[in-house]
Order: sequence, then C-alpha cells, then structure tokens
Amino acid sequence: MPIILILIGEGLIFAGHLVLGVGVQALNIIAVAVIVVGLHGKRVQLVQALALLSVFRVVNLSFALVPTVTIYWIAVVYGVMYVPLIVVIVHEKMGRYDMGIADVRRSVLLLPLGALVGTGFALEEYALVANQALIPNASVSELIQLSIVMIFFVAVVEGLLFFVLLQPQLIERSGVVAGILITSVIFGAMHAGYANVYELLFATETGVILGAAFYKTRNLALVVTILAVNNIVLFGMLGFFTR
Repeated sequence: MPIILILIGEGLIFAGHLVLGVGVQALNIIAVAVIVVGLHGKRVQLVQALALLSVFRVVNLSFALVPTVTIYWIAVVYGVMYVPLIVVIVHEKMGRYDMGIADVRRSVLLLPLGALVGTGFALEEYALVANQALIPNASVSELIQLSIVMIFFVAVVEGLLFFVLLQPQLIERSGVVAGILITSVIFGAMHAGYANVYELLFATETGVILGAAFYKTRNLALVVTILAVNNIVLFGMLGFFTR
C-alpha cells in the first residue's frame, strides 16, 4: 500500500496537481505510522524507509514555495533529511557494511569509475531536459560550492535513502531482481516534477544501474560519486549551454 500511494502521489505531481500529490504523500506517512503500530515493532524497516520517501517528497516540494531555487536552498531542504535518516540508521543499529562504508580503499579505487559514469549520465540527461545552471557562473569558487552541496547533501541523502535503507529491504522480501527494479521505479517516479516522460525513463534506468552497483559492490561512495558528478556536470557546466 505505501508503494502504491507513493506512485499515485508522484503521478499527480507529474500531472501538475502538486497539492493533491503532497496530500497523498502525507496520507502515506499517516498510513505507515498506523502500519508500524499494528506490527508492534516487528519487521518495520521497509515501511520506515517508505515513510522516509514520502517525508523526502513533502520536504522536496518546498522548492515550489520559493521564486528562485539556489544551491543554498537545496542544502537546507536536503539537510533536513539527515535527521530522520540518522534516527532510522541508529535505531536499526546499522553497521559500516550495511551502510556501504566498510572498505575505504575500495571506495577510493571506485571513484574514477563513478566520475566517468556520472559524466555519461549528465550528458544523457542534458539531452532530455536542457536545464539551466544553478550557479551564476562557472568559476572555481562557484563550482566548489555546488560540488559541496551536490556531494554531501543531495547525493549522500539520496544514496542513503534509496540504496542503503530502501533497496535491501525490498530485496529481502522480493528477491534481488524485483527489489532493484521496484527501487528504480520509485527512484524514477521521484523525478515526476520534471513532467517529462523521457526524464522518468532515464531516472528509472539510472536507478537500475545505481541499485545494481550498490548491490554488487556494497559501496556507498560509488553511488554517491555517480549521483554527485551527474548533478555537478548537469547543473554546473552543461547548464550554461542553454543561455
């Protein structure tokens, strides 16, 4: 039920019904709370992760409340998500392996691969959405600020939410292939704000690759690098080509 409500909410957002979409996501948070109480604390990890997705979407849609989105506003919106994420991680007593941060040496070795894949994703996504840049110019200082936000706020939050918390629970209940596919569909649906079918398909494809990468390597740094480089190139470099 929570997955269905999330997808319905995203469908409404895609259709331009932001208020209804947020309402459905808020309803999902309430539904999950009822489910958690009904389960009496048993096997609630999956519904907790799904509730966080709705919280993320409700917070994320606060973008619509400001006339101009800046990287500082993005940092605030994503930064808020650290609170529930940390609460769930601590409550579930997740270890370094569970979070994908156990092998530092391997993380360093995978960084170039992540950067290459992230750049390729950015080029593909730019062809679909032709977005504007999020910084006033492509100076070193502006790119550094953008990189900090995209790495430590956007990429880390999305990596933890989708691939550390949600995907393993879906894999445990539905199997590897189904778990990765369901996660990728939800990840893709969360890009409904673009109102672009091709962007939804691209994000779903990206979710499959990220999900498979995390499952095979159990390395959060790889996922974070791909997400971060994609956003840095897309919103900090390619975005200037639309001017």
